[in-house]
Amino acid sequence: MRRLNSTAVFLSPWNFKAGPAGRIRLRILFSIVLIGWFPSFLAAKISRPELLTVTEDSFTLYWETDQATGCRVEYGGQISRRDQSQEEKGGQGLFHLLKVNGLKPGTEYFYQIKCGKEISGQTPLSPEKLTTLTLPDGKLLFSFAVMNDLHINEEAAGLMLLPGAKKASLTPGFKWKDPNDPYWNFTNRSAVRQINGLSPELVIVNGDLTSWFTEAEFKLAKQMLDGLQMPYYPLRGNHDRQGAEPEDWFKKAFHLERSYYAFKQGGFLFICLDSIRLKDGWEEITPEQWTWLENTLKEHTGVPSFIFSHYPLALGGAGINKNDRKKFLDILSAYPQIIACFYGHKHGAKIGLLKLGGREIPQILVPTTKEYPAGFALVRVFENGIVYNFQPEDCENCLEWRSVTMGEYSGMAPRINGGTLQDRNFLYPFPEQIQNLIKP
Repeated sequence: MRRLNSTAVFLSPWNFKAGPAGRIRLRILFSIVLIGWFPSFLAAKISRPELLTVTEDSFTLYWETDQATGCRVEYGGQISRRDQSQEEKGGQGLFHLLKVNGLKPGTEYFYQIKCGKEISGQTPLSPEKLTTLTLPDGKLLFSFAVMNDLHINEEAAGLMLLPGAKKASLTPGFKWKDPNDPYWNFTNRSAVRQINGLSPELVIVNGDLTSWFTEAEFKLAKQMLDGLQMPYYPLRGNHDRQGAEPEDWFKKAFHLERSYYAFKQGGFLFICLDSIRLKDGWEEITPEQWTWLENTLKEHTGVPSFIFSHYPLALGGAGINKNDRKKFLDILSAYPQIIACFYGHKHGAKIGLLKLGGREIPQILVPTTKEYPAGFALVRVFENGIVYNFQPEDCENCLEWRSVTMGEYSGMAPRINGGTLQDRNFLYPFPEQIQNLIKP
């Protein structure tokens, strides 16, 4: 009985009559228990995982943790055999972005995020499986980047403004914690840096370069874009209108004789439209521009062509003139050399195939650089098709700001602006009539 009582004394933390020796044994026992229990209690919790980008040989993931930590991604060709892994580089953080390289084209992979003992689970935005893209046949001809909705000098993101108003917002919006380094500054500078690292032949800047179309904002926008190490081509957005300003600062800042134009690259025609009514920013294509557009397409019937416009002309919607939409659709139908149309304005990712006259023409909404989902597009042009991939911005502040602006639209930003994986990454094989126009 003594031995039984002694054991009871040893195990009972509430027995204060155990004496000094018993209390020492209790401390030792509790230390052993806590050593095994605390790591699981203190392990970083994984949240908000997103599969952002899938190419032919890589995929990119974003996630958050509730404490600063380093993580890795485990992946493999079978769900039961994720026998490869890639570690995060750099220091520990709360906001994580990791690109996994070295994959095989057209191959299914399974993945999971692991932070210490914590393992991620499947979510609608992170299905934990993917199939890499298969590149089009033929050689790579060139690549170009598309960035839009920079909103230089904007004071708050996620505002829902009434038409023509500067302050009558339906929502309070989101502001960055450091007024000396505003979000539009670090997000767009990150985009410029990353584009330079990818080295496309050119960049299309598809509208809303500024916030309120002032001379000072256009100077800031040009100064930032001049950091690109390749030619760039700016288009006007509704925030780049003239309004009551004494001059058209958009044209003056970028030394443009005309706000719409076309140029050639690698045997392809790039058509850049001005879809903005100068006085108020609503959509408008002037009669002179319609004539120019049709003449340009007639003169280049044998040249495969891309069209760029800030407003999504073929898709319609608020602010878009119905007659202009119909006329634009008629033009797309009449000129089979048109490959695809690229738009901004909506701030989100969306891709659809417009069926016209037996053809399917991609209509591509490119996300904004300045808030969730925070990135730009890289388009690679091959002899027999194009590959489109979303490129998320990767600076430390960019990732935190991405997390903040997920809260836009009452937390619905991932659903409204993020789009699907296919809205951010897709392959478009050229139809035969386009292939016949391409000269090797």
